Amino acid sequence: MNLYDINRAITECVDAETGEVIDFERLEQLALDRQTKVDNLACWFKELNAEAAAIDFEMKKLAERREAKKNKADSVKIYLSEILAGAKFETARNRITWLPSDEVHILDAALIPGAYKKEVTDVKISKTDIKAAIKAGVDVDGAELIYKNNIQIK
Repeated sequence: MNLYDINRAITECVDAETGEVIDFERLEQLALDRQTKVDNLACWFKELNAEAAAIDFEMKKLAERREAKKNKADSVKIYLSEILAGAKFETARNRITWLPSDEVHILDAALIPGAYKKEVTDVKISKTDIKAAIKAGVDVDGAELIYKNNIQIK
């Protein structure tokens, strides 16, 4: 019997006009059933909150482990980059190749001309525009184009 049914049955044990108890034994039993049901629901509420907290704790621990693994993988990638220094490597299990790319390195943001800056709340430098300008032969004060190889591990 659910709480709704118990509450309805309790009201049936009392005469609505006089307020007199019709079935005292049934009323006592229903009151005990109601108390047990409410107590069980309160325990279930606490159990659900405890499980949610345990899940949150495990998620935090897993996130920490994930970050540690990503950092270690990044470290291994950097180490492989240094060891191979641009040389290709291939076995039955792995293939390491290199993908050339270039990146704008800002030497001094104050020297960057206004045409390459975008106003937001702070001044933002558009590396994409600077890269295009340098590739087109424009000399941009305060910036240089760096060519590098990015390791590809498959």
